[in-house]
Amino acid sequence: MRPNTLPYSTMHAPTSRPDRWLLLLKGHPCSGKSTLARALARRLAWPLLDKDDIKDHTAALPDGNILAYTILWAVVRRQLAQNLSVIVDSPLSYPIGYDTGRRLAAEATARLLVVELTLDEATWRARLEQRARTETGHKTAGWPAMQTLLHHYADCWQYQIQPEHHLPLASSLPVDQLCAAVLARLAPQPAAICTQG
Repeated sequence: MRPNTLPYSTMHAPTSRPDRWLLLLKGHPCSGKSTLARALARRLAWPLLDKDDIKDHTAALPDGNILAYTILWAVVRRQLAQNLSVIVDSPLSYPIGYDTGRRLAAEATARLLVVELTLDEATWRARLEQRARTETGHKTAGWPAMQTLLHHYADCWQYQIQPEHHLPLASSLPVDQLCAAVLARLAPQPAAICTQG
């Protein structure tokens, strides 16, 4: 059976699937989130929701970033309600993002995993400078812009994530190796269902 496909006899049943996942990517711009998220979506055949795809259409509006997140989480909730596992690609820089993910997973009786990607400074800086040369728009590009953003964050991105929800990875590893690490964490195991609190 393909991932996220239910037998005909249960398609309309109001029961939940304990093997559903809300998989949240976390990391700074150019840390490799989108590359990993897309690779995982292809392997798992799970819906992939990218906050930047929404912000492309809201960036010019008042509070466009807040609006993008509001839309993102609404779509996440709908996908989970459809008995689908979901991959979400966003920086997850503020604790409210993690808290929202926990709440939505708990509502849907789904498991939660935050995959946090980090990168050595030299490679990270090179990626940001490459983006500055090749892209325009709302995405953070260039090392000076990243430093400004970090100052704005004021270390708020360094919040605590419960160990059972957290998978930190170095994005300098090959994407196949990163995918293997995530898939191993998603494998059936006697882990607790996500609950609030």
